[in-house]
Amino acid sequence: MTILKAANVEEAVAIATELKRKGQYDWFRGQLREWNPASSLERKLHQNPGAQIEIKAKLNRFFTWAQAHPALAYLLQEENIDALVAVLQHYGVATSYIDFTTEPSIAGFFASDATTLPVEEGNSVIYCLNTTHLVEFYNDLKMDKAFMHLQAMPVTVDVPNLWRLQSQHGHFLFANHSWYQHYELDRIVFPWSGTPAYPSRDQIYPVHKSALEQSLDAYFFKEHRVESEAALRAMAEAAGKQSLLKHIALSEPETYRKESFISPLVAAEQWSDFALKDWLSSSVEHFDSTVGRRIPVTLRSDPAAPSPADQIRHSINSALSLQPKIRAEAVEWSFTGLPSDVNEHLFISSTRAAWNGMRNLPFTDNDIASAFSALVILCALPDCQSFDGKRADQAFTGWIADAIYVEFGNQDGSYSRAYCSDKGLFEALEPAWMANLREPESISSIHGAFKHTHDPRLMFDFKRLANIFARQIIPSQLAMKRPVVLFNPANLEVLGLP
Repeated sequence: MTILKAANVEEAVAIATELKRKGQYDWFRGQLREWNPASSLERKLHQNPGAQIEIKAKLNRFFTWAQAHPALAYLLQEENIDALVAVLQHYGVATSYIDFTTEPSIAGFFASDATTLPVEEGNSVIYCLNTTHLVEFYNDLKMDKAFMHLQAMPVTVDVPNLWRLQSQHGHFLFANHSWYQHYELDRIVFPWSGTPAYPSRDQIYPVHKSALEQSLDAYFFKEHRVESEAALRAMAEAAGKQSLLKHIALSEPETYRKESFISPLVAAEQWSDFALKDWLSSSVEHFDSTVGRRIPVTLRSDPAAPSPADQIRHSINSALSLQPKIRAEAVEWSFTGLPSDVNEHLFISSTRAAWNGMRNLPFTDNDIASAFSALVILCALPDCQSFDGKRADQAFTGWIADAIYVEFGNQDGSYSRAYCSDKGLFEALEPAWMANLREPESISSIHGAFKHTHDPRLMFDFKRLANIFARQIIPSQLAMKRPVVLFNPANLEVLGLP
């Protein structure tokens, strides 16, 4: 084992870079301390041997969810096991894989990523690995029958649209045992002195998210809720308070009231998979070729200038007209001259999310421009994030006079809430749905309609609903800072009142 010493992280990265250039090492791993480079699964089972049942249940839930998503279903094939684990690893699921990177600067980031000095004494470290030597070592080791079952092998995989893995130039070492007890890693040690100037945290954990990562965020938010509910159930059962359990499970929404209609409701052809194929397809985007472009938008404030909302709508429409190919890029829109009452941080993060959530879907350019335009208005209304329902209602009715609070969810169980126009939703009702009512004259608002049906596929004209989704439901979710934002109306399974 070779141990090199550096004065700080910058010097450690420089040493590792030179060693890589000479071909001595090809993979690196940074840690705040010289802890054993064990997998997350090994660490978890060491702390709690009984956790294996919990982990298996967690994996089974993910498999069931992934099976229903075309962009992820391929991961369940045996030949794609490494790609599957890469997804799970980057979303905090315990696995037998250990993270490495080919870039010393990224290892340096992980070796120093802390805002305060670590409590434990010792050095920060960049582990240096020669993967060819590792493979040869284990081939020789397994010549002894006592070690034939041991595995430690490098895994390189590129998961389409997993930008976090791509931005970190990530690779994995699979190990079914405490491999570091047999193979001593060479290393560069140094005293912790803070995070280097480069790379930034936003480069390691990209602020831009692909469509796949947006779906994964929604899933793992729901997964966190499932685990929280399970913990509450266990606490209630341990305390003998069975009555608490009824407050934990969510009831399944009723699709529609059959007695309210002349004949059974069926989804119109416009909601078929064939009709919505462009809404349900996904494209492959690589991080390095998709992220990076910056487009400035400067707002005027002279007396003759249109409102900021109108200027933004016009600017985004013009940019998309002049450069239609930018919808294939995770553009960073940069706004100068925003009104002082606009929450700039919220506006920038919301427009970034809106852009990445909408650009690959068949929304029109004007839909996207209108979403941005709505956001500059909403981000000037602080009560949009209020936990006080009345204050939030007042904020949104200041934007849309007949704003109504709705809840909606996808087939995978992810859900969100937003505001939109009562009249707009009512006018988006499918005429055939209204004609099938036994008492159509009793329905005069969307409130009344939701008393009879909760499945949007059975009651709404898709194009009209998509228009409302783009211009009202998406921006209001973002302005409210919803933990999960649903962008695609084609995936909706339920829509109604909270």
